[in-house]
Amino acid sequence: MTKETKKAKIVILEGKNKGKTINLQFNPSEYTVERISKFDKKSLITRENVKTQYKGGEESDLTLEFLFDTTETGKDVRLEIEPLMLLVTKDSELHAPPPCAFIWSKFIFKGVVSKLSKKFTFFFEDGTPARVRVTITFIPFKTSEEIESEERTHSADLTKKRILKEGDNLWLLAYREYGDPSFWRLIAKVNEIDDPRIIGAGKELILPPREGYE
Repeated sequence: MTKETKKAKIVILEGKNKGKTINLQFNPSEYTVERISKFDKKSLITRENVKTQYKGGEESDLTLEFLFDTTETGKDVRLEIEPLMLLVTKDSELHAPPPCAFIWSKFIFKGVVSKLSKKFTFFFEDGTPARVRVTITFIPFKTSEEIESEERTHSADLTKKRILKEGDNLWLLAYREYGDPSFWRLIAKVNEIDDPRIIGAGKELILPPREGYE
């Protein structure tokens, strides 16, 4: 028994057509996704300063090429690729093209289509297009919740200062800054706090890097 081939698809994530699935006729032959590490290039990077020079990482764009063919059915291939136009058309709710997800088995890439090109390569005798290669470029997309989560994780690696607000406590502060309320012990230790229950509002607290937690 042969393993069933999973067909690639594109799902619209937000807007008027949220949840709409665009099935692709053929899977792409290949795709490339890179992870880019950014460094401050003003000075030479050494083993000692590589941490301070590192400015984070980001994913590159994803470019894919798909084939659509209607030579066997005799249909106009432009009708087959018409749903793809939704990806580059301004959504009435978003006032911009909608974010979407390219899904192929376990590979998922969320993005917004920045470019869609069509190259017609075969025609019926009357000139009707019957085969087309569609190239799509996706710019990476993340929800506001995903961005906030990444920023919280990244900021937990830097020393900061915060003013304790009315009604606040170390447990809430640890959850906001580190994503884990148990880090209140780290805050208490660094700020030499014996009893975290009697801290008054307005006190300035040092928030050390996550790596300092033992």
